[in-house]
Amino acid sequence: MQYPRLRIHLGGVGKDVSYCDKVTFTVRNMFRDMLMKEKPGLTASKARRVGKVQMGNRHKRGSREDSSSKSVSSPEKEDTSGMDANKKELLSQKSIARFFYENCVDFSTVDCPIFREMMTLSGVQMGVKFPSSQDLNGWMLQEALQEVEDNVKKIKDLWKVTGCSILLDAWVDEKGRDLVAFVADCPAGPVYLKSFDVSHIKSNDTALMSLVDGLVEEVGVHNVVQIIAYSTSGWVGELGKSFVSNNVNVFWSVSVSHCFELMLVRIVEMYSFEDIVDKVNKITEFINSNPLVSKLVRDQSHGIDKTVSSSEFEFVKPYLSLESIFMAKNDLAAMFASSDWSKEEGKTMTKLMNDFSFWETVERVVKCTSPLIRGLLLFTSANNQHVGYIYDIMDGIKESIAKEFNHKEKCYKPSWDVIDDVWNTHLHSPLHVTGYFLNPGAFYSGDFHCDPEVTTGFISSLARMVKESHILVKVSTQLEMYRLGKGCFNEASEADEISEVSPAEWWGQKASQYPELQSFAIKVLSQTCEGASRYKLKRNLAEKLLLTEGRSQFEQHQLEKLAFVHYNLHLQSCKAKLSGKQ
Repeated sequence: MQYPRLRIHLGGVGKDVSYCDKVTFTVRNMFRDMLMKEKPGLTASKARRVGKVQMGNRHKRGSREDSSSKSVSSPEKEDTSGMDANKKELLSQKSIARFFYENCVDFSTVDCPIFREMMTLSGVQMGVKFPSSQDLNGWMLQEALQEVEDNVKKIKDLWKVTGCSILLDAWVDEKGRDLVAFVADCPAGPVYLKSFDVSHIKSNDTALMSLVDGLVEEVGVHNVVQIIAYSTSGWVGELGKSFVSNNVNVFWSVSVSHCFELMLVRIVEMYSFEDIVDKVNKITEFINSNPLVSKLVRDQSHGIDKTVSSSEFEFVKPYLSLESIFMAKNDLAAMFASSDWSKEEGKTMTKLMNDFSFWETVERVVKCTSPLIRGLLLFTSANNQHVGYIYDIMDGIKESIAKEFNHKEKCYKPSWDVIDDVWNTHLHSPLHVTGYFLNPGAFYSGDFHCDPEVTTGFISSLARMVKESHILVKVSTQLEMYRLGKGCFNEASEADEISEVSPAEWWGQKASQYPELQSFAIKVLSQTCEGASRYKLKRNLAEKLLLTEGRSQFEQHQLEKLAFVHYNLHLQSCKAKLSGKQ
């Protein structure tokens, strides 16, 4: 009877039977577990011997049970104390693989002797089998793909509850091609969908609309709530105009950070900002070359310099630097006027410090831009980039600008006009006022304003997102209970109850008595206002993927798998960082 020897061969646990180096790790461990139960004579020492033999097998894999708790797709660290050699080796291999996949490193690097030496010197245990480039592009990639697909499926399953926003990340590569990547975002995490080369259709609105509509169909029309573009110019801007005019099911908006950048640029254009920047750069260079002066600015800026260096938005840094210097201007003027600065450079700075018209313009710019920047940083740093907050924050920004100018309309009105123009033309959609209405923190506050814009926007959102007439009737009835703060909304409308959780979570916890309104509110309040730029996707892999000439079908398929794994691992890692889990 040959079955026992075959089991030993497949399970790889016998002394005098060679083990199979082609069987998958799932099958190997199934037979190994079976044999360990049937043959008590296989002691722990023999099992450990098998582990040592398997270290030399480059096709070796661990069991799915061994790896499922901390898979290749998981950025979290695993406690290796008490873990056997096989598991530690597998974990080391998976960590190396994740590094290559997430950072899109050339697989041939792993075969380089200096890489292995570096890994050994960095603390990787002696005797641990490094994966080869063939492993990384073979069985390890396949397993990583399976794990990523499993994670993506879990996220997609939640779309029916939270809905999702499709984010566009478009760019022009070195070859002049117009490329675009699509990401679906929801509270459970972002998911990379596809990349396209739109060079040949970018002037064809019908073809572009067909491309986007096809993607929406693929994700699910009932799942997609809105599309967020990264820009207002070029083919993306034209697509946005067409989409708003023709699509009655999905909302269109532009990334909130890009819209804030537009507002800042247009506001400072009114004050000859280029001339201001040139002079401020001279001051900054002088400050940076003099430690004592640099310390003075830091002391007077009340931490603004730290905000400058830590801000994720490059475009706000010049304005933050300007504010930092403005706050220290009196002390700087006194310093530059002293005899210690008698050199030519010091005289130039002294003259600039005494330029009243320059500082008057700087003050106006700071008064206009500071509330905008504070609003943006508040909106993003608190992880509140959802539609329930943006409407209220924009009103707060405008009011802050008016206060800066003591409510003198001729001073703040030009800035308000710029903000309103960008808001109405690019950023605002009915979804934002609906989020404002359904955010209990705003609705049950004394500052809530239910003006015609809010009412009209809410009705528009409801009509687009709820198609069944009987559901609409129920939502309308339940909405009255929310408006009056009755039923389950009575105690839930207390301030402390609201402040403890996000608006979407609040509805999930408090409104189960009204499932139709609850479902609508959760789907609205789960949408983001920020675009794909926050995830900082690396574009080189997409560029390579979309350049198919001279590549076999197998190579193209492998590259597609790698792109799917890379982008989703990267997005998962970004989500963890933004959520404060790393």
